[in-house]
Amino acid sequence: MKIIGAAFLVVVSASLFSGCSSAVGCDFREVKDGLNNGPEPRCQERTGLQATTFGPSCAALSAKVVDDGCPRDGIVFGCEVSGGGGDVVDWYYAPKTRADAEIECGNEKILEAP
Repeated sequence: MKIIGAAFLVVVSASLFSGCSSAVGCDFREVKDGLNNGPEPRCQERTGLQATTFGPSCAALSAKVVDDGCPRDGIVFGCEVSGGGGDVVDWYYAPKTRADAEIECGNEKILEAP
């Protein structure tokens, strides 16, 4: 079991430090089919270890996988998702407005557009 754990650490470390992206975005503005509720003005971004397994999950939701995180152009606000260890942010785009932040984020931390 120690060998498997060590091998996992080597693979994750190698992917993080070998030029592989340390952030992955899942852009729901470009949902390809009806598996979701349709397109929505949101992109979920995961960094660090959260990013290493997020791409396939995003693709399974028919959203667009974005290497290097969510596109920054047009972001209105973000919500830091709890339980994600600070490594998960939902970024919102127009037609959402800053006034929508409290509704969308609820008790989550509201982030300003980068």
